[in-house]
Amino acid sequence: MKTQWSWIAVGVVANLALLGTVPARAEHFDISLIVRTAKGFAESGWDTAPPEGGLNKRQAITATVGEDIETEWRMRSEFPHGIMKNVTIRMFVAPEKEIGQLELPAADAPRVLDNSFVADYLPKHQAKGLLHFRVLQPGNYLVRIESEWTQREHGHEHFGAVDLKVE
Repeated sequence: MKTQWSWIAVGVVANLALLGTVPARAEHFDISLIVRTAKGFAESGWDTAPPEGGLNKRQAITATVGEDIETEWRMRSEFPHGIMKNVTIRMFVAPEKEIGQLELPAADAPRVLDNSFVADYLPKHQAKGLLHFRVLQPGNYLVRIESEWTQREHGHEHFGAVDLKVE
C-alpha cells in the first residue's frame, strides 16, 4: 500500500511541474511571420502589447539595399468563444533607430510599406499572405504584422515582428 501512494504522489508532483513549465495558451491569435533575404531568414511567433514592444526578443535579419525581401505571414484565430468582428490586420515596415528597440516607430514616420484590412475571424479561421518589397535606404527597420482594435475587448493587441538591417 505504501508503494502505491508514493507513485501517486510522484505523479501529482510531476504533473504540477509540467504545468509550471508549459506556457498558457489563452491567446486570441496564433501569428507566424517569416522574413527572407539572400542571407537567410528570421521569424516570429505571436507576442502581445502591452507592454510596448512585447515580451519576446525579436530575431533580426540582414539585407542589402535594393534587394528583393520576401515576407510571409499567417494570422489564425485561437479565440474559442465565437467570432471576433471587425479586426484590423496591419502590416508595416518602418525605420527604427536601433535593432531590438521596444518603442514603436512614430505613427507619422515614413513607411517602406503600410497596409491594412478588416476581417471577421471565426474560430480556427486564418488570413495569410506573401509580400515582396525592397528597401532603398540603408538603416534599421521593423517588419510587423499586428491586430488593431482588439485591445478594447481583450485587453491587449497581438503581433509578430522581426528586425531588418539594410546595408
